[in-house]
Amino acid sequence: MSNLSQRILTGFVYVSVMIFALTKPIYIGSLLLLVAIVASFELKKICSKQHIDFDLYPTLFIGTVSYVSILHPELIGIVFVSIFAYFISQLYKPTKNSLQLLGSLLLTVVYIFVPLALIIPIGLQSGNYENKMLIGLLILIWSSDSWAYISGRLFGNRKLFERLSPNKTWEGFWGSVILTAATGYILSVSGFGLNALEWTLLGVLTVFVATAGDLFQSMLKRNSNIKDSGNILPGHGGILDRFDSILFCLPAYYIYFYHISPLLNS
Repeated sequence: MSNLSQRILTGFVYVSVMIFALTKPIYIGSLLLLVAIVASFELKKICSKQHIDFDLYPTLFIGTVSYVSILHPELIGIVFVSIFAYFISQLYKPTKNSLQLLGSLLLTVVYIFVPLALIIPIGLQSGNYENKMLIGLLILIWSSDSWAYISGRLFGNRKLFERLSPNKTWEGFWGSVILTAATGYILSVSGFGLNALEWTLLGVLTVFVATAGDLFQSMLKRNSNIKDSGNILPGHGGILDRFDSILFCLPAYYIYFYHISPLLNS
């Protein structure tokens, strides 16, 4: 099977699974927790390439507890107790890599587990679970990447951030801003739950944040001298390769819906 065929097939399966999982909070919550765990293994590999120590199993435990506490805030105390206990455990280790272990643990929790857990609070911000709105947000993220690629191929000339991503161009970026905003407007007239202004603003926001997420993941991989974070998704690479934009966009959406939108609608 050619690489293009693999990409198309994997992309179809990925989109289908994500849309199906969004039908119920328990489905998407379970799926993204699994995604966070697999992504942690990939981040460990990236860290090892840079000779950064990574304490996998304590990281997975604290990450999972943090993930669950986002959905059940009454459990937040367990997160602090777990982190404190891990800090104390470092006192009894003779190694000199404590800062690396603590840094990689906190990076994993903040970069992977917490952002993915925010998808359910975002879906529940109106009181009822709005899976169609969540699908619309994913469409914006996927559109942002696609429009940037198409615009860059057609008009790309000036490099956006050549040191980290030599294929990205300013023309592709601004083309994506315009076309993703237009995609947001189309979502607004297609019954995806928000008005035209909000979907258009979210379209613009998505491009800026998704691009930052992509560049951040490119930085991690380039510093580790690897092309893909993994090979679990044929034709696409690893979980972090596919979720890099989502990891940055979900916190941005959470801030928008819980802090900015109320001000705009007041």
